[in-house]
Amino acid sequence: MRRYYFPIIHNGRLRPDSEGEVFGSADLASQYGAGVARDIASDPEYEPANSTVVMVVDSAGAEIARYVVVSV
Repeated sequence: MRRYYFPIIHNGRLRPDSEGEVFGSADLASQYGAGVARDIASDPEYEPANSTVVMVVDSAGAEIARYVVVSV
């Protein structure tokens, strides 16, 4: 089990994730990151004009995935 982090870039500002989540694989962490992006997109208060990206980063700081939030 490894810890993965999910920092978010919103309108050019980085919102770090200092806690992260523990997953058994990078694939599971990546799926979680995609879910976070979907959750943000489905929020009725989310403005589609905003530029938001959810990143998936491992404990060594390597970027595993990046998801652009697209309004649904």
